[in-house]
Amino acid sequence: MEKEIEQYYRPLFLYIKKRVDNQLDAEDLTQEVFYKLAKSTNENVDNIKGWVYSIAKNTIIDYYRKKNVHTGEIDTDLMEQNADEDTALKELSNCIVPYVAELPEEYREIIELSELKGISQKQIAEELGLNYVTVRSKVQRGRKKLWETITRCCTVLQGGKGSIMDFECNEDCGDDRQI
Repeated sequence: MEKEIEQYYRPLFLYIKKRVDNQLDAEDLTQEVFYKLAKSTNENVDNIKGWVYSIAKNTIIDYYRKKNVHTGEIDTDLMEQNADEDTALKELSNCIVPYVAELPEEYREIIELSELKGISQKQIAEELGLNYVTVRSKVQRGRKKLWETITRCCTVLQGGKGSIMDFECNEDCGDDRQI
């Protein structure tokens, strides 16, 4: 259990802090989530990460209910969550260019076209005179290399299906770049 706590504590804390906007309350709520996890039986849970974040979401909702702050209807909550994801993604996207520049040449141009300029992989294949399957493969490998580069310097909190919810630059990154 100690290993799972270490694995989930920081990303979970960042997730809660983004939604609570109070350091001390976020720390308390993170501890409360782990307390609830310790009390519960998790024998039939297939997706531990999803389960942990469901408990965190419900704990945040309870927090606001206790403070008599209305959180709105579910549709509003979903829109706010999507806005948080979009904001984090936009902030990260603004700083991604130096990381793309570090990619090997065979991936750099394809990633710039695909990820930064939003050109479809089929159009890239046509423009560069490459096979579509080759472009698709290079985009996937380039994304993987880019992700490895970014996560060396940043802690990235992902939501369902890999969406980026929040990030924080690690202070111990040997790089002068700040995300």
